[in-house]
Amino acid sequence: MSDHFRRTDPRYARRLDVEVVAGNRTHTATTGNISLGGVFVETNETFPLQSRLQIRFRIPTQPEPIEVTGEVRWVEPGGPDQAAGMGIRFQGLRAREVWALNRFFQD
Repeated sequence: MSDHFRRTDPRYARRLDVEVVAGNRTHTATTGNISLGGVFVETNETFPLQSRLQIRFRIPTQPEPIEVTGEVRWVEPGGPDQAAGMGIRFQGLRAREVWALNRFFQD
């Protein structure tokens, strides 16, 4: 069974603008869902598995943007019922970001 089926954190369908940076490549996309463990970014421009990325996004429960390192864990090619994109696991969320995300998920 692949990693993205072994989640421990509930996912929330939230649409957020997200900036993804890998090396000298930067692009903006939209989240399909998000959890404390990671995010699914809807995009046709994916990165290879295990790529380390910087992710930046804003949520209404925190004034400054959340900036966190992530790792590409799976890639979705897309299809008639599924958006193309990639699953990114967060690495190193700070306590205040966890608190702000939990408040955001309760809305």
